[in-house]
Amino acid sequence: MHKVIFCGTPQISVEILKGLENTGVEIIGVITQPDKQVGRKKEIKFSPVKEYALTKGYTLFQPYKIGDILEDLKKLNPDFMLTCAYGQFITQPILDLFKNCINTHASILPKYRGGSPIQFAIMNGEKTTGISLMKMVKKMDAGEVYYQEEIEIDDEDNSETLFNKMAVLGKRMVEEKLLDIFEEKIKGIDQDESKVTFAYNLKNEQEVIDWNNSAFEINNFIRALSPQPIAFTFINEERIKIKSARVIKDEENLATLDRIFANGEVISTDKEGIIVNTSNGYLKILEIQREGKKMVSASTFNDPNSPIKTGVKFGK
Repeated sequence: MHKVIFCGTPQISVEILKGLENTGVEIIGVITQPDKQVGRKKEIKFSPVKEYALTKGYTLFQPYKIGDILEDLKKLNPDFMLTCAYGQFITQPILDLFKNCINTHASILPKYRGGSPIQFAIMNGEKTTGISLMKMVKKMDAGEVYYQEEIEIDDEDNSETLFNKMAVLGKRMVEEKLLDIFEEKIKGIDQDESKVTFAYNLKNEQEVIDWNNSAFEINNFIRALSPQPIAFTFINEERIKIKSARVIKDEENLATLDRIFANGEVISTDKEGIIVNTSNGYLKILEIQREGKKMVSASTFNDPNSPIKTGVKFGK
């Protein structure tokens, strides 16, 4: 029986771990990220993978640097490693412990190498994405690809709903293909380096909305960052988070506007939300959060005395 170490952290990784269980291999250890302190009270939060691993009684590792557990892993005498969204770079001495290390990557490689492939696919308006089962090598997401499957991205998908759909796909792929990869019945194919694109983790300052983009582009940006970390903008110096929005369709007649509005300027409010001008088209904000307040329906601001009303401008 193959002895396998699994590495993963978020909820999508839990589904991949369940798929690994269904292959009948022996799971001899699970590696996940260290616990985090969250909120004002700095409460300890376990990763979804840790929570699941504890219910199954798996040997659990949470190193700050994966190289720190090299000797512990050697003692387990593993055959293979499977990873999904672990969140740390796997060092070469760790990779060398295994006959093969397989990563479940959430894109159709060589497109979107990096830690945020799902977010970038939505952000860039892709109609499809997928899962790649690939060989882990020292260079990020650059190894041979064993098997890929595509999945459609719906117009209403945000990062959470697409993560959930990708988890279902990845779980099935692991169940159906992983043993054949371990046993070399499926051969890897080199990636075309001329077609490589990257999806690096966004920094905080890159999560701000650019109102000089089109309504379509801004809506994709908001979807990509929802429900976490959530795209943001400003009114004067106040930071405003926008969780969901939609593009105003052509048939929703706004042709009676009596003046030209700046990009980011509020055109009007209604019982659904806040309508904002962009460089191309109009965007309706549906969920919004003012600084120090809770996330609310943008319809809350459909009031003449509201601080967010016609003429107010988002952005700096």
